[in-house]
Amino acid sequence: MCKKRLPILIRKEQHERNKDYKLLENHLYQCIYDILLSYIPEPAKLPAPKRYKTKIVRLDARRMEKVMLDNSAQDKMEDEEPSLFHILKMVKRRETRVVRQIVDMQGNNVSGHRNVLNTFATHLRQKYEPTDIDQTCVTRLQGVIPLTCPTKYADLLEQSITIEELSSALRSTKRQASTALTWSFT
Repeated sequence: MCKKRLPILIRKEQHERNKDYKLLENHLYQCIYDILLSYIPEPAKLPAPKRYKTKIVRLDARRMEKVMLDNSAQDKMEDEEPSLFHILKMVKRRETRVVRQIVDMQGNNVSGHRNVLNTFATHLRQKYEPTDIDQTCVTRLQGVIPLTCPTKYADLLEQSITIEELSSALRSTKRQASTALTWSFT
């Protein structure tokens, strides 16, 4: 049920986003036309249309780069076709992601897809395999770490609370409550 509704929700949100982009783009074009039709002297008019034009270009680029960058086939919408921008971006990303040659632990250059994969697998297996622990080091470490006395904490918990401690705790909570109330009303 969720799988069926999710693409519908995504299409609806995409439609709303495209509508918002179109409204913003139309507004920027209207601003350019208003400036061009105004009675402002020509030298003063020039910077504003250029500024709006760069905003339009930036808006369009941002909209295009978010659509689909290197998505797999099941992630694409039904009628979604990549633009030339997206195709070039996907090719560029694939080229930068491919590892063609690495240096292994012995310092040898390794190339070829299968050899690179084997070298990575070997390295990760060696890096994350369980390590043996020397028991003498553990006993030496236990001798260095000071032991805490659990009875000391129990004695502190059984001490009675004094009137001064109680009144200071009540004053601090009252102060915190009044501060929270003033923040909520302002």
